[in-house]
Amino acid sequence: MGTSNRVKSGYTSENITKRDKLITDNLSLVKYVVGKIIVYLPSFVDKEDLIEYGIIGLIEAAEKYDPKNNTKFGTYAISRIRGAILDHLRSQDWLPRSMRDKATIVRDAYISLEQKLNRPPRSEEIAAVLKMNPAEWEKLLTDISSSAFISLEAFYQKSENTIEGNRRQEIRDPKLHDPLSDLETKEEKVLLANAIAGLPKRERLVITLYYYEDLMLREISELMGISESRISQLHHRALFLLRVKMSKISLNAC
Repeated sequence: MGTSNRVKSGYTSENITKRDKLITDNLSLVKYVVGKIIVYLPSFVDKEDLIEYGIIGLIEAAEKYDPKNNTKFGTYAISRIRGAILDHLRSQDWLPRSMRDKATIVRDAYISLEQKLNRPPRSEEIAAVLKMNPAEWEKLLTDISSSAFISLEAFYQKSENTIEGNRRQEIRDPKLHDPLSDLETKEEKVLLANAIAGLPKRERLVITLYYYEDLMLREISELMGISESRISQLHHRALFLLRVKMSKISLNAC
């Protein structure tokens, strides 16, 4: 029965061998994706859990990969690995309510200061309003930027899935096409692009290199000539600013 089902579904012994080879040859992609994500998550997030879900994504990629689509397996697999990890993180709802409340307080302080100063406030100015020393502010910024990081990663995953879906539409019934979904993604892309364009120069460069060029923090550090810890700080600040900017857009739309 098992052999019959495999033959019907296309899983011949040759296909299974190819699938298993794709998995074993590309396990390093899981560690690569986890390595990029884990540095922006709270310390209590288990790295081994992320690796396990990443492997699930890799297996799914190997099973669904079609070389006829002219996409390299590595490119396709990274998207699937990232998606599996993000799905797991979102399902855990790991950001405590207290941290959500702090994120709201910080966002409101930023917006209030921006209106008062008629310019984007500096980190030390926000910290002063919140009565925090620089170390406390950086720690809080790191914690609350984790949720923004997941949101941004999820947005890119959604964009990639939409592109993949559009490719599939070329060989599917056009009546199944959902233009509203495409429109929402396009609008989100415009909003996000505008928010990124409004970032300070260095923060914008870090976001561009990390997400668009897919560079690691170490590589960005070498390219920009500043320490990796400083790159991490700039990334956290950029994520916080994006969170604020996107929140303002949402509030204005209401």
